[in-house]
Amino acid sequence: MKRMPSSSRIACPLRGRIGPCVVLILVAGLLAGCAAPHPARQEAPDLTGLRVYGSLDETPPPDGPWRPHIVSWCPAEPPVPASVEALLELCSTYFREGSGVDSILELEMALEAGSRHPLLLMTLGQLYLMAGQGDPDLLPLEGPVADVGDWSRNRQRLLGRAEELLTEAGEQRPWDAAVDYLLADVWRARENFPRAEAFVFQGAAKSTSGRGFALLVLYQQLYRHPGKYQGGPGPEYPADALGRGLTGDVVLDLLISPLGEVRQAVVVAGPAEDLARAAAASLVEGYWEPATIGKYPIWSWLPYLIFWQQGFVGFSAPNPLIHPAAGGQYLHEVAGQALPLSVVRHRSGRAGSGRLHQQGRPQ
Repeated sequence: MKRMPSSSRIACPLRGRIGPCVVLILVAGLLAGCAAPHPARQEAPDLTGLRVYGSLDETPPPDGPWRPHIVSWCPAEPPVPASVEALLELCSTYFREGSGVDSILELEMALEAGSRHPLLLMTLGQLYLMAGQGDPDLLPLEGPVADVGDWSRNRQRLLGRAEELLTEAGEQRPWDAAVDYLLADVWRARENFPRAEAFVFQGAAKSTSGRGFALLVLYQQLYRHPGKYQGGPGPEYPADALGRGLTGDVVLDLLISPLGEVRQAVVVAGPAEDLARAAAASLVEGYWEPATIGKYPIWSWLPYLIFWQQGFVGFSAPNPLIHPAAGGQYLHEVAGQALPLSVVRHRSGRAGSGRLHQQGRPQ
């Protein structure tokens, strides 16, 4: 019987090569283990509160459906004497009950007795203005501008008395835009529109909040209207940011003046400063409708979101809105979906080129 050769003598084509292969594999493994690890992904910088436009340094108010701004260069409301508060309350009660002429008589008697508080002057001046604009229930039957039986003469005298009282009030409250806006109404009623616009322009640099505006709301029953974006140039993708592949959402808080100008832009959230500045640059050049109380424009803040995605840049939320199902919560519309601003702030995205889009993100 023929004996089989031992296993140690079986021919093998890899004989003499296995050793070097194992060595190579071990060396490669060691080199791979010693190789430098991939750099960790850098976290986006915290840009919250960074001012990316404007010379003002105002502080945005909290989120909400109505965000009026109290300008820092105007003084706080001074205390009002209790006697003045009582008279203001009495006059407002008369007015609400349909006896505005009694308010006029009470205020005229107070002025005759020596009380020249600016809020009393503003209240009486506004009532005379409304009478001069044609409100028959406010035409006084006695006092310095009592009815003389001729509307043309009555109108002239009522508006003249209103201008006199409001001018005196403005001397005591030079920071209060409400005085300028009422004087603009006086000149508008006289059909002197250039003079009226001059007073509006003058008031736009002043405070649009406080007791003066409370009187406007009370006696004219005014409603509040948030500001709106009316259109403008599309954002331009910064070349350096595009080259580095920077992407994401930029949320800015914009301070809109009563003249519809962006006076300050502050970052709420964003992936990079150059994207935030580019977003601000486009919005500053846009057209804005200021927030108003009735017809009177005010300072206010408006949040806005611009998204930067691959091959795509646009406004994700043209205007803030109140969603009926959200219980009055402040919302933005993102990709056709209403989201609270607190959610919008933390959304992330992928950015792109400079094509303007206002209908939501590309799918």
